[in-house]
Amino acid sequence: MRTIVRKLVPSPALVIACLALFVAMGGVGYAALKGKDKQKVRSIADQEIGKQAPGLSVGNSAKLGGLSTADFQRSCSGGAIKATVVVNTTGAGNTFANVPGFNCFQPGNLTSSVQIMRQAQGQYIVRFVGNSGPNASGSAVVSSVGGDGLVTYDLTNPSPIPGEITFTVIVRNGAGNPTDNRTFSLLAF
Repeated sequence: MRTIVRKLVPSPALVIACLALFVAMGGVGYAALKGKDKQKVRSIADQEIGKQAPGLSVGNSAKLGGLSTADFQRSCSGGAIKATVVVNTTGAGNTFANVPGFNCFQPGNLTSSVQIMRQAQGQYIVRFVGNSGPNASGSAVVSSVGGDGLVTYDLTNPSPIPGEITFTVIVRNGAGNPTDNRTFSLLAF
C-alpha cells in the first residue's frame, strides 16, 4: 500500500520543477499583479507547496544557503577563482591595453576588465581592473601555452595602479632567456 501512496505523491524535486515552470510561464503575469493579489498568489502557492513538500515555501525558495539570489555569485569571495586570461604577447606595448578575459570584479565585462602592459623583454604586467580590497586576488597559476619555455609570476611591487594588486609575468624560452611573442595563461584566485 505504501508503494502505491508513494507513487501518487509527487517528489519534492517534481514540486520544485513544477514551481519553476509556473514561475517561468506565469512570471510576467505575476509581476503585473498588485500588492494584495501577489500576497494571495503567494499564500496559495505556499499552501500547495506545503502540502507536497513540508517546510518549503515560495518565501524561502528565494534563499540559497542563506543568501538571496542576487548575492549568490561567490566568484569574488576568498578561495574562489577571481580572474583568468590567455594572452598572446605579440605586439604588446608599454601602456596598458585591453585583452579579452574574465574578471569577477567587473562581471559581464569580457573586453576591457583585463589589461596587459609590456615592461621589458619577456616581462609583462597583467591588471584585473578593480582587483583591490579584502577579496582581492593575490595568488595565481601561470603556464606557457604551446612551445617551449617557462612562465613565472610575482605580485608587482609597487603596483602601477595605486590600490590595485597587479601581476608581473615573465615568459622565458627553452634556454631560460626572457622572450616576447609567446602565449601564456594566468588564473587568479
